[in-house]
Amino acid sequence: MAERFREFFFLITTFLGLGGTFVAMAAPLPEALEQAAKAYRVPLESLSLSVRSVDRPSEEPLLDWNAMQSVAPASTAKLVTTYAALDILGPDYRWRSQFWADTPPNERGVISHLYLKGSGDPSWVVEGFQLALNRLRQLGVKTIQGDLIVDRHRFASMQGDPADFDGRGDRPYNQLPDAALVNYNSVSFEFVPDPKGQFARVVTVPALDGVEVPDRIALIGGGCGDWKASLGYRIEPIDNVKKRVVFAGGLPKSCGPKRFNVVSFSADEYLERLFRALWQHEEGQWLGHVRQGAVPEDAVLLAENISEPLREEITLANKWSNNQIARHLFLSTVLDEASCREDDCVSSPELARKKVLDWLSQKGVDTQGFVLDNGSGLSRIATVTASGMTQMLCSAWSSPMMPEFIASLPIAGVDGTMRKRVVATGSAHIKTGYLADVRAIGGYIQTSHGDRYAIFATVEGSRAVAQGIPFLNSVIQWVYEH
Repeated sequence: MAERFREFFFLITTFLGLGGTFVAMAAPLPEALEQAAKAYRVPLESLSLSVRSVDRPSEEPLLDWNAMQSVAPASTAKLVTTYAALDILGPDYRWRSQFWADTPPNERGVISHLYLKGSGDPSWVVEGFQLALNRLRQLGVKTIQGDLIVDRHRFASMQGDPADFDGRGDRPYNQLPDAALVNYNSVSFEFVPDPKGQFARVVTVPALDGVEVPDRIALIGGGCGDWKASLGYRIEPIDNVKKRVVFAGGLPKSCGPKRFNVVSFSADEYLERLFRALWQHEEGQWLGHVRQGAVPEDAVLLAENISEPLREEITLANKWSNNQIARHLFLSTVLDEASCREDDCVSSPELARKKVLDWLSQKGVDTQGFVLDNGSGLSRIATVTASGMTQMLCSAWSSPMMPEFIASLPIAGVDGTMRKRVVATGSAHIKTGYLADVRAIGGYIQTSHGDRYAIFATVEGSRAVAQGIPFLNSVIQWVYEH
């Protein structure tokens, strides 16, 4: 009975006329996908799908199902962010982080204050930061008598608590944008089990001044499961300056080598401990502290660090779903040369949302149902539509930026977040999305017959997502075999 009702519903809605003009409504799901949804207990109303030919984008989509319904994109929001950044800023866009001083170093290599002016570089890692400090030393700076003053004005002050999203404020993926971000503001602990299985050695990167870290932790029994919670990690004070890392638990033996990235300090404290450790390692002297401020107008530029090109940053954002990089890319769309000629130009989430929405409309994307938030997809308010996303993907396919954009996407069964999903192996470039109640995919598939399609699909709802990933793999396979 239900099957007959659904067939009748599709017949009526597909050919429903309004004022003499036929309105195209949803067509039935292909039988193979209906069967897959049933097998994986995914309710049809929880699905949103769109599949569109990139070679014939003006034709009717191959598949539309709830395609105009507003849905949470999860990390597939990075598709919008990275394509927008590529198109607006260009693939060779680079961020310049600069060191300034009140005066050049004197004959003894002394300066008063050192200023760090951030530009929003999303991935200035510790190795690059150390090279920049080495450059300062070679340019004659030996002693900094005053403070390291950090100018973060390129990104308007970010309001919010990193723990708001899921209560894990110490995880790098939750961190708010920082125009002077260094090494993701995080410490990486690598645990390497001893061959005899008695303990695990701890390798810490980077070493921070005044922070003691044990050189080994216990190996314990039990399954690997939530191994991060098993560590019993915490930071405790030793005195007013020094702190120690404590692992009250241990690493389950069943895990093997693991890496734990954590944010344990404010941006200023982290930068101060990192800068002091690296600067003094090079036999430099520093008598001050880190504080925020502005670079004086008459300051002297000493050195600058030039980031990797944007085309490499979008690969990190898409293949490995780096939220911090995506947030910086989103804000940086406002800082293009056409709209931001002045050095004091400032970006904010509000300006970035307007910029990217206007850009989408200019690309011919129907933005009805789109709500942009922070550009990463780590959001409970961001929404898109499947139809709008495949329109955008088709635009990217016909763009001069197409090779760089597609190369940034995970390849099914090969790399990135798709490396373990053995479906249409090597023939699908797919960005994945994952939230507690959302599973999503978006990207491109070349079929076994050589046709190419843009695809976007989500499964939403706490009950529906349990088998959302295998169902979405079935969607990829269906398109591949079409």
